[in-house]
Amino acid sequence: MGQFARLLPDFGWDVTVITATHKMSAVDQASVDRLAGRATIVKAWSPASAVIKRGQPAPKRGLKGALRKVVRTAALSLVFPDREMFWVPSAIQAGRRVLRETPHDVVFASHGPQSNLVVGRSLAKQFGLPFVAEFRDLWATLPIPFFITPVHKLAARRLERSIVRAAARVIAVAPRMAEQLAASHEIPVERTVSITNGFDPADLALVRDDRAGNQRPFRLVYTGSVNLYHDIQPFWRAVRSLADAGTITPETFRIEFVGNLAMDDVRKHGVEKFVETSPFVPHDQVFDAFARADALLVMETAGYYAKYSYAAKLFDYLVTGKPVVALVEEGGNSWTLLDAAGVGHFADPNDEAAIRRVLESIVALKGAPPRIIDADTSPYREFNRRHLVEKLATVLDDVATEHER
Repeated sequence: MGQFARLLPDFGWDVTVITATHKMSAVDQASVDRLAGRATIVKAWSPASAVIKRGQPAPKRGLKGALRKVVRTAALSLVFPDREMFWVPSAIQAGRRVLRETPHDVVFASHGPQSNLVVGRSLAKQFGLPFVAEFRDLWATLPIPFFITPVHKLAARRLERSIVRAAARVIAVAPRMAEQLAASHEIPVERTVSITNGFDPADLALVRDDRAGNQRPFRLVYTGSVNLYHDIQPFWRAVRSLADAGTITPETFRIEFVGNLAMDDVRKHGVEKFVETSPFVPHDQVFDAFARADALLVMETAGYYAKYSYAAKLFDYLVTGKPVVALVEEGGNSWTLLDAAGVGHFADPNDEAAIRRVLESIVALKGAPPRIIDADTSPYREFNRRHLVEKLATVLDDVATEHER
């Protein structure tokens, strides 16, 4: 949404962003600076943002994994709707000050965190403005284990229902998510809109290919978070199997993770010599990793993620024109897009044998030239961020006009 906010002025909308005061968080400061040149940024104090280190590796096993699970369970039990609830009072206060000083036409809130929706609805109601709620994930109807107790889930459903019904429009990141929200809260489907993730066509200028020579190892690159719900055990078992067979060695095959990979699972399978890790980098710098890659890796949990969203990293991957090892569910949103673009090499994320076959076949593409990308032809045009922001601006235009009437 930061990128959308940066581009909205090109389509007639001035933007004020209310956000937390980040101190120890992993923030892409370069992107923040570019947004600051295009929008007014107002920061409100948030105790969670002051103490939580975002973007750190998330261990799933051992003492650290157990401790993290206990802390997370306690937090979800005690704070509602989320850990950012303590930001809500200062955010509302900052919003009131902004809205008194400068007339605005629409209040837009993006989930998550869920507290954003509480802030947005409150400000819209106090100042008599139309409210647009955006869901980057489902919340109350999320079909994966998320809520600690049925009571928490019921409370979330009631709060979400009141927010959705208060909204002039509800935006979701995929068509099925928009349909789900309309059906769950019994609102007209015409009040829901799907606006997906996408790529910035300006990023095409950052794409390059730095591979040289055949003596280097094949390099498979993954960028972004490895979240709590990713089960990548089948992938590591496939790598271990190829190593045991002598098909790959650390000198011929490397896997690079740019993000928050915890190494406990890697060591468990004895493949740490194949793996390189580095922390998150500013968005512009991920293209340095892409430039040295022979192929890119995306992993998506089957079920909810495949049906209701797109893997956000997919769009940065697409503009490189390089092959994508896609451990995604067949027929899901990410599978469909990669297939249409002609760059996907697919395996079920839970099928170790299929993953091994894909890895074996992808190595044969070492040094293959990237595909030429045209951002204004299908399927890329549908995910070109300028076209998506234009669609968002049209939604805001319609909401403002209806409110005037």
